[in-house]
Amino acid sequence: MTGHTGDRRRIDTLRDLRSLTRRLTPSRREPPEALGREGEWLSIGLVCPYSFSRPGGVQNHVLGLASWLRSQGHVVHILGPGHPGRRTLESLGLPPECFTSTGMTVPVPANGSVARLGFGLGAATRVRAWLESQYFDVIHLHEPLTPSSSLLALWNADRPLVATFHSCFEDSAFADSVVLRAARRLAPSSVARIDEAVAVSQAAAGAARRYWQVDPAIIGNGVETGRLAACWAPPGRWRAGDHPRICFLGRFGEPRKGFALFTEVVRRVRRALPDLEAVVVGPGDPPADLEADLRIRFLGPLPDAERDAVLGRTDVYLAPNTGGESFGIVLVEAMAAGATVVASDLTGFREVVTDSRGVIGWLAPVGDVTALARGVNQALAGLGSDLQARGLRRARQFDWDTVGPLLVERYRAAMEDRSNR
Repeated sequence: MTGHTGDRRRIDTLRDLRSLTRRLTPSRREPPEALGREGEWLSIGLVCPYSFSRPGGVQNHVLGLASWLRSQGHVVHILGPGHPGRRTLESLGLPPECFTSTGMTVPVPANGSVARLGFGLGAATRVRAWLESQYFDVIHLHEPLTPSSSLLALWNADRPLVATFHSCFEDSAFADSVVLRAARRLAPSSVARIDEAVAVSQAAAGAARRYWQVDPAIIGNGVETGRLAACWAPPGRWRAGDHPRICFLGRFGEPRKGFALFTEVVRRVRRALPDLEAVVVGPGDPPADLEADLRIRFLGPLPDAERDAVLGRTDVYLAPNTGGESFGIVLVEAMAAGATVVASDLTGFREVVTDSRGVIGWLAPVGDVTALARGVNQALAGLGSDLQARGLRRARQFDWDTVGPLLVERYRAAMEDRSNR
């Protein structure tokens, strides 16, 4: 790809001139040859509303998508608040100059979590400057109606627009919040600017239809399953060595992640398996009493490679979340790494861990500690011996080599849609 850098710069110059001409003569349509034929590389802008300084599911999805697109020869630029760090970008094969920050953020309670958003005059100025400094064949907005960089780009962009809806509100009090009601009043004129809509799951699609009146195509989040499958532990009684391991991954300080349920499950399972190792990966200050009383190991936030290694030596991945989850990306990662999944029966989770034969693992009613502990005990007893193979097959359906081409199809469809307006 690097051998074509000079040619691409010259093409980019021509595209800039063409874009300038189009802005000066707005009544003219893009010529058909500007659509990009199948197989041609595209210049793609990815916009995320959430701060990259605090890793999260949407941010990780955007970075993973950018990495895959670049590996396929496309030119990618990312816009969003905060910054993921130079080392993170380079680990994904992304040059530091491909990322533009919209600046600082403010924490906003939303959907059982805290979203760090950047909105205001400074952010708007940076968004407009980013749009004017690049030529984009298509712009991909994530959570397009979130009041941050995505909504600002939606209001200001004059290029074909693809929008991905990630959130699910049905199982959260946020569905009836003042913030969401206000956003819905502003939605119709903004949604009309979107050329192609995508949702990451049936749950997210249902929320998009109900609250934003759009009917999105369903394309799941992407995972690099090959990297995770390479972390599988050697065959043995327990994947971590001489004792069973249960793992919790995420922001354990957020109530909706269900960490209190995790600790109670650990207490109950240890009655039969006193040597059970409990491991927690994620940001936050660990409660000292839990480390001492329950012998829970808090590893903190880990780089991807170290986190993958933990999952690869985990017997049971427990996800006792209580709501607000539209897609179980960590469940996909756990299955790809060979761990057995025990999780709350949320719509987004059930969709991910179900194949043609049924549930791959154990699902328990939300908040039911007894059912969660029973699932863990059954998993550690060796029931469901085919779950690893089924889990890996299911996870591969969300591999970037499957998900990525589907998104590129949406990009080209958006370009076609815009040319026919």
